[in-house]
Parts: sequence; structure tokens; C-alpha cells
Amino acid sequence: MKILSALPAFLLAPALALAMPPAAPDPAKGNPHATPPSPWTDLSEYTISLKVPPKGATGQWKIRTFDDPADVLVELDTPAAKGRTKGTLLLVGGQAIAVKGFTPEAGFEIDPLDTAIVNLKLLTNLLTRIAPEGPDAVKAVKPVRLGDDKQALVAYTRSINMQFNAPWSVRGQVKRVDANSVSYDLTIEAPGAKAGERLKWQLKGTAGGATRGKALDDAMSLAGWTAWRLAPPSSKTGHTTLSFGTQKLAGPFATMKDLRAALAKP
Repeated sequence: MKILSALPAFLLAPALALAMPPAAPDPAKGNPHATPPSPWTDLSEYTISLKVPPKGATGQWKIRTFDDPADVLVELDTPAAKGRTKGTLLLVGGQAIAVKGFTPEAGFEIDPLDTAIVNLKLLTNLLTRIAPEGPDAVKAVKPVRLGDDKQALVAYTRSINMQFNAPWSVRGQVKRVDANSVSYDLTIEAPGAKAGERLKWQLKGTAGGATRGKALDDAMSLAGWTAWRLAPPSSKTGHTTLSFGTQKLAGPFATMKDLRAALAKP
């Protein structure tokens, strides 16, 4: 993903999911948190349920990916300042987002996508550590016991650093569901903000799906959707300094093909 922005802190653990970019790596050493290419990132569908401390707030995402990495579909049900945010969002050609079922906060329309992607990166990071060979290596039930006493567990986008400080541990299992899918039930334990405090996060869901499509279908109806073109931000805001802003597109667009045509115009 090339186009992401700042993450609302209330959707993640307050102390450890930090709305800030990772520290600049030493070019001579490379990024210590970078993960190698993995078969776990090539799947077509992921479901993620993340339960965070201290009160157990839970966010849920269903993420569909395509051969074209600039297209993504996300169904979400996540905590909000009041109630929950439920709906569907699209990343279209890396140039725009489209939303149905909820109204994103003005000026931060891309935040829900960023949240989904950073949690997906956390999941694929862990699954790669558990079974580096990929989903085909999970034949039945595979117990999970891993951790690190020295280096933090980090999942990041261009603007978000989701960090579980050392010493952290992961316990649970991954399990073969059917020919196409694997389920996972993992508990992450890591230090909290207070001295001696240990907190737990629960990560559950599935990874797999049938053969991945090439891209979002041009015939997909966009009736009831609202779209924004991704653009440089116009100013700094109270959330953080954004890497990208949005410009609302006039619409309406009958189909995905119509939206792509509008994006092709300057």
C-alpha cells in the first residue's frame, strides 16, 4: 500500500499503537522491522477481530485484496467516539477511496483504511513468524508459542507505527479450516504504560479465500457510495501531520468503471 494516513488512537491500544511514523532506519543496516516477502500476504481474503485492553473494545474487519495491490475492499465494524462505525470502503487504483454505510470524519476520510491495513500487517507479520512457508504448511492444528525479550513487535504503514514493546509473547493456535482457509486465535501479551503492567490483546479470524481477482470489478455498482480523490493535505491538524489529504469527488458514479474514468481526468 502506498497511500495511507494517520490512525485514530481510540481504535487501538492506547499505550502501544502509536500514531507516529517508525524511526528512520540506518540505511547501512536496513529497517530492523521490515518483513521479508511472505506467502501470507498473497491471499485473497482476511477476517480480523482485534480485542484491545483495557476495556476489551473490539474492532472487526473483512479485507479483500487483489492482484493489483492498489485496489482493496474492506468491510468494517469498529469502535467510534460514539457507538460504532459500520460499513464498507474501497481503495481504488491507489488514487481514491469510496465509502458506503458510514460518514468518515471530515479531513480524515482515509483513517479507517489505514486502521485496517496496519492490523492486516500485524496479522501477516505474526503468521509469517508462525509458519514461514505459508498457509500450505498448516495441515491441522498448530500450537503457537513465540516472543522476543529484546526487540519490539512492530507493524507499520508509511505513517503508523503499531508497536508492542519487548518482552512480548504470543500464545494460541492456527488451524486448517478447509482447502482454502486457515483460522487463527492468538493472544499477544506485552508491557503496558505503567511499571510492571502486562496487557493482553486477542487477535482472531481467518486467512485464505479462493483465487484472488485481478482488481475491483468495473461493473460493480456504486449506488449509494461517496468517493474522495487522494491528494496532498492542505494543512496540519490536531490529529497529526498527515501525509495525504482528500478531495471529495462530485459523483454520483453508477459503476466502478465510471469512477475510474473520472480519476483518469486531471
